[in-house]
Amino acid sequence: MKNKIKYIVIAGSSGGHILPAIKFINELSKVKNSNNILFITNQVGEKFIHKISLKEVNKLQLKSHNKISYIIQCLIHLLPILFFNKRVTCLGFGGFITFPVLLLSKIFSVFFFKKNEIYIHEQNIVFGLANKFNYFISDKVFTSFPSSKINDKEIFVGNYFCDFKNNYVQKKEIPIKILLLGGSAGSLELNNVLINELLRLDSDHLEKIKLSVQLPQSHFEIYKSKYLNLSKNINFFLYDDNLIFNNFDLIISRSGSGSLNDILFETNNVYFVPHLHSRDKHQQLNLNFYKNYNMSLNELIIPNQKLPSNPFYFNNFLNPFSFNKMVCYLTR
Repeated sequence: MKNKIKYIVIAGSSGGHILPAIKFINELSKVKNSNNILFITNQVGEKFIHKISLKEVNKLQLKSHNKISYIIQCLIHLLPILFFNKRVTCLGFGGFITFPVLLLSKIFSVFFFKKNEIYIHEQNIVFGLANKFNYFISDKVFTSFPSSKINDKEIFVGNYFCDFKNNYVQKKEIPIKILLLGGSAGSLELNNVLINELLRLDSDHLEKIKLSVQLPQSHFEIYKSKYLNLSKNINFFLYDDNLIFNNFDLIISRSGSGSLNDILFETNNVYFVPHLHSRDKHQQLNLNFYKNYNMSLNELIIPNQKLPSNPFYFNNFLNPFSFNKMVCYLTR
C-alpha cells in the first residue's frame, strides 16, 4: 500500500465529519483508481465505513482516545506512505485526528521536497478547533456556507452529501407524518421535546399522527416505552439515510450542517433545535444563517391536519453537487 497512495482522506469523531468524507471518497472513486485512496478514521468511523461503495479503497482505523498513542500510530503508518510517494493529496474533514496527518504531510513538503497538497473541508459556519489549526497549513479550504467575506484561500462548495435524486413524493397517506432526527447518534433532548408536545394533544389528534423517531442506542428501550404509552403508530430507528424528507408534514431536527443541508434541500417544514453544549455553539450559528432567510419554522406546532404538498419547493442556497465540485478541483 505504501507506494500507491495518491489521496488521503481523514475524518473521525462524529457522523458530521465522517459522512461528508465518505461522500467525497465515493465521488472520487468514480474518476480515480480506488486503490490509490486511503481513508483514515477512528473508532466512530466503524459505524459508517460500510457506506464506502468500493471495497478496494484502503481503510485505516486508528484508536484516538489517547492522543499521544494516536500520533505514534500515525507516524508508524504514514511515514512509509509519505516517504515513497512524491505527491500525496490530503483532505481533512475536521476533528482532532486530521491535524497530525495534515501536519506530517506539510513537514514532508517543506523538509523533504515533496509536492503534497493539503486541503480541508469545514462543515459549519464557524471553524472547529482542529480546522482553525489546519487552516494555516492548508493550501485551500472548502467551506459549506456562502459568505461575502470569503478570501482567496477559501472555496465555497456546500455540504450536501446525500445521493442526489428526485425525491418529490406526493403525500397520499392520511396520517400526519412527523419525523424526529437527533444527528448521527440520536438525541435525548429532542425526544423529550417531542414527548412533551405529544402529551398536550388529545386522543383524537394523536390518532391522526404517524411518528418516525430516531432514538439513541443507549436509551432505546426506555424511550420506546415512553412513546408507546402515547401512541402505537410509531416507527423507531437508530439511523436511517434513506429518508425522503418532503414526505413528512413536520420534521424536528438538530441543526448540524449535514442535517440543515439534507432537509432544507427538500422541505422547509422543519423545526431545528441546536445543540448548545458545544464549545463554539456552531449549531446555533448554522441555524441563525438560515433563519435570517426564513428557511425554517420559528416555533414548534404539531399540525392537526395533513399539509398540502409543494412540488415547486426549491432552495437556491444549497448545492446538491458539493462534493463533485471538490473532486473536480482536486483532480483538475
